[in-house]
Amino acid sequence: SVLVVAGALRRADPQVPEDQVLMRALRDFNTPKIVHDDSFIFLGLIADLFPAMNVPRKRNPALEQRITEATKKLKLQPEEVFITKVVQLQELIDVRHSVFVLGNAGTGKSQVLKVLFNSYRLSDPGDKKMKKRPQWWDLDPKAVSNDELFGFIMQSTQEWNDGLFSWIMRTLADIPGEDPKWIVLDG
Repeated sequence: SVLVVAGALRRADPQVPEDQVLMRALRDFNTPKIVHDDSFIFLGLIADLFPAMNVPRKRNPALEQRITEATKKLKLQPEEVFITKVVQLQELIDVRHSVFVLGNAGTGKSQVLKVLFNSYRLSDPGDKKMKKRPQWWDLDPKAVSNDELFGFIMQSTQEWNDGLFSWIMRTLADIPGEDPKWIVLDG
C-alpha cells in the first residue's frame, strides 16, 4: 500500500525527488495507523531513515474545505487536529477496501466517520467526482448473536441463512456505481 501511495504521489508531482516522495508516503500513510504514544518513535525512525529532510504533508484544500463545511453543519468545531484525522481517514480509504477506526470511548471516532460521510455529499464546482452519494449501514454487533450477525447453516436442511452482516453485504453489492458503501460496526 505504501508503494501505491508513493506511485500516486510521484505521478501527481513528477519533479519531486524520489526520496522525498518515499519519505512522504511512508510518513503520511502510516501515521494515521499508529497510536499517539508511538507516533514519536515512528517519526524518529523516519527521521533516521531520511536525515535532514522535512517534507510537508501534501494537502488537498478542496477536500479540507468540504470537511470543514461538513463539520460545521454537524455543529462540531472544525479544529485542525480533527480535520487532519478526517483527511487521514479519507487517505486510508483511498487505498484500502476496509478500514478500522479504533480508540477509547468519547474520542470522536463516530464523528470523524459522520463528517467524512457528509463531506461526500457537498458539491465542489472544481471537483465533480468528489460529490458522491454514499451508503451507510450502521450495525451494533454486540446487540445480536454471532449467528444473527454473520449467518449460519441450518443443520437439518444444510441450507444457508443470511445474517445481518451478510444480508447488508449482498444488498450493497447489488447497488450499482462507485459511490462509497460503508458498513459501520459501532458498538
